[in-house]
Amino acid sequence: MQLIVKPMGYGDCCILRQGRALLIADCGSRTNRRGSARHGRSASAYAWAAIREELADAPVADLIITRFDPDRFNGFVHLKGPRAIQRVYLPYSLYQQRGEAAHALATLAITAPAGSWSWHAARDGAALLAKLPRVCGQVLLRRQGQTIRFAGQEISVLWPCVPDAEQLTLFDSEPAANACPQWTGVDPDQSDLESAVRQAVEQVMPGGWDLCRQLMAAFQTCLECLAEDGAREAENCLPAAEALANAMEALLPVRAAVQAQAQRQPELAALLDRYTAARRLAWQNRLDESSLVCALDDRLLLTGDVDQEVLDELRRSGLLEQKYKAVQAPGHGARAMLLPAAGYLIVSNGYRKGWGVRAALVRAAAGRVVCTRAYKEAGCCEYMARRHCPKKCIRMGECFKLELGAEPRRRKKEN
Repeated sequence: MQLIVKPMGYGDCCILRQGRALLIADCGSRTNRRGSARHGRSASAYAWAAIREELADAPVADLIITRFDPDRFNGFVHLKGPRAIQRVYLPYSLYQQRGEAAHALATLAITAPAGSWSWHAARDGAALLAKLPRVCGQVLLRRQGQTIRFAGQEISVLWPCVPDAEQLTLFDSEPAANACPQWTGVDPDQSDLESAVRQAVEQVMPGGWDLCRQLMAAFQTCLECLAEDGAREAENCLPAAEALANAMEALLPVRAAVQAQAQRQPELAALLDRYTAARRLAWQNRLDESSLVCALDDRLLLTGDVDQEVLDELRRSGLLEQKYKAVQAPGHGARAMLLPAAGYLIVSNGYRKGWGVRAALVRAAAGRVVCTRAYKEAGCCEYMARRHCPKKCIRMGECFKLELGAEPRRRKKEN
């Protein structure tokens, strides 16, 4: 089995190849063709292009999306062609009976400014869910204790632990079936904040918040359909996917009117910014803590974007190996974390200055560091600022390939 890592823009993408079978672990870049030109990178550097090239020679391909974030799935959204992927694996914690994901994405679709992460998350999240049933055979939601089968081998899912994740839910639902879920975080003014946003939207366009509720319902219905029917055929969810796409399209005029009014009214702009910032923080934290963490025995560990607390919990539970052949670093390497020892630490570098790889992460790495060098102007870490990298860093050219072997390495018996 071979691990393939390609240089690309802001995003993650690792590819496992066994013969002509592919397993793509994340396929994201936040930008599209126009974004790549703006940052001085060719379109071929982006995840969607890398996937397209690999799929051309692969009759069978599966996809793991470790985190419901554009930098993890945007390449798939841009990918064209019918039935390109056989199976897609998503974090089970994305599906919540209380509709947390649906509420967050629907409200951000109105309040988030153009070009922001929040708007990309809402727009591309809807595009992803609407596209999955059209181009995939199955959509499977995975949680701790389950497995992902690939080329006759099993990849263990170590996280999310769904009962623990559900205890961290930040939103609750009102008793009415069509009611908007209310904020129940630590700030007592958050419910008032959402009420103020709702009233502002209604003043700009009467009935606008009803369209937001319809988008919430469409998001949740699509997620419920995938959770229930994904184990059979994703095609069963086509009606729900089409309803989601239509609901997002219907909300766009409301969004345009609200954003235009915010440019003329500083008070409205401040209200929307405050609400979007709070919603984004809560939603991003939720995405981090519910990322998929997967391990191919002691050869490969995919960490999504989990934080140190999750890794510490997995260590206490005895689910992490002492050393892996390769480990994918969470958070684009921008966090100083204590990761499991690895022969190779794979880091997807960010695209903004100051988002480079933490030097502490490089120093603590037990083996070689594979850096995708996403953008030259972003830098890599403090070493690159001094015009050199430590000998342990592998600054990628066209591609990095690592042979993982067909079987796990044998451990020495303890005396």
